[in-house]
Amino acid sequence: MSEKRWTAERKKELISSRVDSAQLILKTLREKKIKLKSFITASGINYYGTKTTDTIFTEKDNPGNDFLSEVVVLWERVADDFKEQNLAERVVKIRTAVVLSEKDGALKKMIPTIKMRIGSPLGSGHQYMPWIHINDICSIYEFALKNSGLDGAYNATAPEHITNKDLTEKIAEALKKPLFMPNVPGFVLKLIFGELADALLEGSRSSSQKIQDAGFQFEFPRLEVALKDLLKNN
Repeated sequence: MSEKRWTAERKKELISSRVDSAQLILKTLREKKIKLKSFITASGINYYGTKTTDTIFTEKDNPGNDFLSEVVVLWERVADDFKEQNLAERVVKIRTAVVLSEKDGALKKMIPTIKMRIGSPLGSGHQYMPWIHINDICSIYEFALKNSGLDGAYNATAPEHITNKDLTEKIAEALKKPLFMPNVPGFVLKLIFGELADALLEGSRSSSQKIQDAGFQFEFPRLEVALKDLLKNN
């Protein structure tokens, strides 16, 4: 979602890429009269909105009212249709946080700037950043597949709550690099990215208690341990 500015056309593409593919599967199952035991789908932690609050969101909370939450609501609505149309016995929606991986995503983008000693927090740096290690998100999908008792939405986010500042400092610490640069001003990000900048400058905490209560155990519940694993070759 962060590759291009959110023009009206880009927003349509983002919604279409998530909704149309699910609708195609739904249509095919209906036409061929196939019923699934389980439909497990990726979803997003942005369901709760792009904002920084004191709330720790759970699966019982209502969606936000911005573009990212709209995308997730539409995405999940199609997923729910699988069960409502009796095409799946259960539907599991994995509301995924920022996935930390050395091969792609936010972490890969942050490593070079920090290595060059020009990395710094974004905006105030106080915005929360729900995250999850790549191994744990993969394990959650496996857990959902193997446990037929799971149904509905689950937050896939590590139990430890961090801010953008925390993440930047912990990466620098793991790489043994100092942070010299001041925070990147929010207005600069807005000039560059437009509305997309809100996704970088805002963020709230989300609870993973529901998936843990279902029996899932995180391999990497703490950021320090996750980064030690992910950055061991850097």
